Amino acid sequence: MRCLVNWTRRHGGRSTLRQSPELDRSAGLRADDIRRCQDFSHSPCGEPFITVFQQVGYLNAAGTVGENLAWGQGRLGSARTAMASWLGSPEHRQILFDASWRDVGVARVRARSLFGRPNVTVWVAQFGRRLGLAPLP
Repeated sequence: MRCLVNWTRRHGGRSTLRQSPELDRSAGLRADDIRRCQDFSHSPCGEPFITVFQQVGYLNAAGTVGENLAWGQGRLGSARTAMASWLGSPEHRQILFDASWRDVGVARVRARSLFGRPNVTVWVAQFGRRLGLAPLP
C-alpha cells in the first residue's frame, strides 16, 4: 500500500512520502480498534480521532494528520481495490494528494468475520506533517 500511495502521488505531480514508524503504529492501532469494536470509522470504539496519533508520539508537538480507510471482502480487500476506491472519492482523493504531507504510515488487518461479513481486510493509511516549534526569542 505504501508503494501504491507514493506511486499515485508521484504520477499525480506530488512528492513521495517518507515511511513513519509512528504512523505505521498508529495506523495499526486504528485498524485493530476497527476490528475489535466492529466499527468502521475514524473514531472506532468512541475514541477521539487524534488519540492514536498521540499514543504513538507522532503529535507531541504541532502538526497535522489525515487518514483514509477502506475495507473489502476476499479479492475486494486488495491494496489496489482500496486505492481505486480512494481515487474515486473526492474526499479521500484530496487527502491522498494533499501537498502538505511529508510522512505516511499504513496498516492492514484481516478478520475472519467483520461487520457480519466473512474474510474481510481493513486498510488504514495515515498521513502527517510535523511542524517544528518556533524558536524562543
